[in-house]
Amino acid sequence: MGKTNFSTAVKNIKKNFWLLFSAMAALCLFLSPSRTSLVLIAAIFAAVTAVVALDIVKPAVPPEQTAKTACILLTALIAYRGFDTFYATWTPSSKVAALAGALGMTTPLLLLIVGVMGCIVGFYAMSVMSCWIVSLSIKLMQEWLPVQDKSAIKANLKRNWYFPISAMAFFCLSAARTLGYMIGLFLASVIAILVSSQISSLWGQTKTSRTVFRTLSLATALGICLAGQESFYAKAQALEAMLPIAIDLSGTISVFGAVAAVPFVYFCVCLFWNCIERVLRESRIFCEIKVAEWIIYGVLMVATLGYMAFSFSQSQAFYATELSYDIIYTSDSPALVKENVYLALTHPENDLRQPLFAVFAAPFVGIPYLLSRLIGASASVQAILVNSAQIAMLFAANFMLAKMLKLDSVKRICFMMLTSCTYTQLLFAVMMEQYIVAYFWLVFCMYLIAEKQQPDRIALWGAGGTLLTSMILLPFMSTKSPIRDFKAWLMDMVKYGLEFVVLMLAFCRFDVIFNLMPRISFLSGFTGKTVALADKIYQYTEFIGSCFVAPDAGVNASAIYHISWQLNTAAGINFAGVLILVLVLFSACWNRDKKSSLLAAGWVGFSVVMLLGLGWGTKENGLILYALYFGWAFLVLLFQLVEKIESKLNVRCLIPIFTVCAVAALLRINIPAIMEMVNFAITYYPV
Repeated sequence: MGKTNFSTAVKNIKKNFWLLFSAMAALCLFLSPSRTSLVLIAAIFAAVTAVVALDIVKPAVPPEQTAKTACILLTALIAYRGFDTFYATWTPSSKVAALAGALGMTTPLLLLIVGVMGCIVGFYAMSVMSCWIVSLSIKLMQEWLPVQDKSAIKANLKRNWYFPISAMAFFCLSAARTLGYMIGLFLASVIAILVSSQISSLWGQTKTSRTVFRTLSLATALGICLAGQESFYAKAQALEAMLPIAIDLSGTISVFGAVAAVPFVYFCVCLFWNCIERVLRESRIFCEIKVAEWIIYGVLMVATLGYMAFSFSQSQAFYATELSYDIIYTSDSPALVKENVYLALTHPENDLRQPLFAVFAAPFVGIPYLLSRLIGASASVQAILVNSAQIAMLFAANFMLAKMLKLDSVKRICFMMLTSCTYTQLLFAVMMEQYIVAYFWLVFCMYLIAEKQQPDRIALWGAGGTLLTSMILLPFMSTKSPIRDFKAWLMDMVKYGLEFVVLMLAFCRFDVIFNLMPRISFLSGFTGKTVALADKIYQYTEFIGSCFVAPDAGVNASAIYHISWQLNTAAGINFAGVLILVLVLFSACWNRDKKSSLLAAGWVGFSVVMLLGLGWGTKENGLILYALYFGWAFLVLLFQLVEKIESKLNVRCLIPIFTVCAVAALLRINIPAIMEMVNFAITYYPV
């Protein structure tokens, strides 16, 4: 920034000093004692200051009365949520109680006074933010809603009258008894009506799809709605003591709700597969695969499925024990499977971390789940069917990585064999966590970023929806340069980010936004703020090694916990992990001309921030669960290093030789280790 620009920025800050002061007061309403919350609030305030300094946003109250009302309601909602969060956060504080005593008043009275003052001072910033959101929303709606003729809108609504009703039926099956969800239900209904008003015939839209897609979409929709019906009925049974009359009707209501929800889900799934088909066709991901490749990939997948089916048929530790947590490492697999996290929109685990997980997992899992219910499958068979879909996604993601590296058929086979023999893949083939789905969408988005100037945003929505941290890819979605045209690039970020928020609202996840700051405060308890830096380093270097070979783990028979299979505490630096990290960094520098290498290097850096800096998972000594999400970047860079050496030495058979040796070594180490874990599961948690 030049001298003149800096001077202008200072003038803008002085001119809008009251806005910044008001913004700080508003942000403090959401502040909690956690370090994570403090850093987040500081980052938001810094971003607001930058926006003001650059004079990027000039909000104004929209002239329409409806827009003004929306601004007022949004401002009131932000103020209410801020005060509610402030009151709930600081009521238990002993320091606040001591201050209240010193002032001669009660804690509730002190918090009431301070909270009201914060709302008053922060009201200006909240109103400005509300006006900006509404103004931008109107601008985007004019782009998204091209139909302006009232007669056409009425005709569309008349033809599509069933769509909003069907959407509400589906969302009511997943209803959570919270204020945030109730508001979200209203907003989702408005969006469903707007969608209905813009399409001449929703049924006609689906008829243009291929017959196979329509058939698969219908079967998937039936599976999803069946899961919703079962979830609704289970919730009703849980309320039996309080609402005995409702229980008598809950079965009938849930069935009618599921039937009514089918059109909405069918339309969404059909649209989903049409989008995926278009993206795959344009990107040609699965084209030009030789017969030999298909055979080898098929053998690898069948071997993985067989190992998974054997494990599930012998032990319920992976999917159905009475103990829901921490049986195998620090996983929640039994709870996730029993409560059907893949199809449950508002499952507790599908919170801020995975706000749209069920939306982007359901199209793949709906049919296996429906099949399991139709044949009356046991818990083990149902888990095998559902996990088979996940394993297919795992292999598809690995293949996309190979394509992203622009490998020929021989090198692709080598890469796929390597990935199939790592401890990460062997572990997640039986670990029914949520990371395979998140990994699939992350790699899909990475591949499109590497191949296209502007990737299709459904991949970003899938990546961010299944694990919110993947939204860090947002800056790569714009065609604008952040250096040459920063304002345009920033507005693209805002636009695409707002699109993601609208998608959340469309699928009734306003509750995630409504509970944003309280949830961040709660989740900050899982960071490593109480873990010493040295211990974080020990765990991180151990983590790098465990992405490839089995970590030091064994039976934990502590009297405090139920018997489980856990990582042993890392007592020092893992030198194999350090060596891998050094080789990875060297490869990143050597291959800096490749976009795939830069993306992988960036993801390694992101793992350092999340696992070492923030210390996510270090409190529980459970970094192994993040090996799939982060480990691919290490493997990609190591493979590219070998490929670069092969190119420099002009030895065409180096990668096949390296692959044979590496596969033999990995199998020699990992097979006994994974079977030891499976034998533990069979011994202590048999079917």
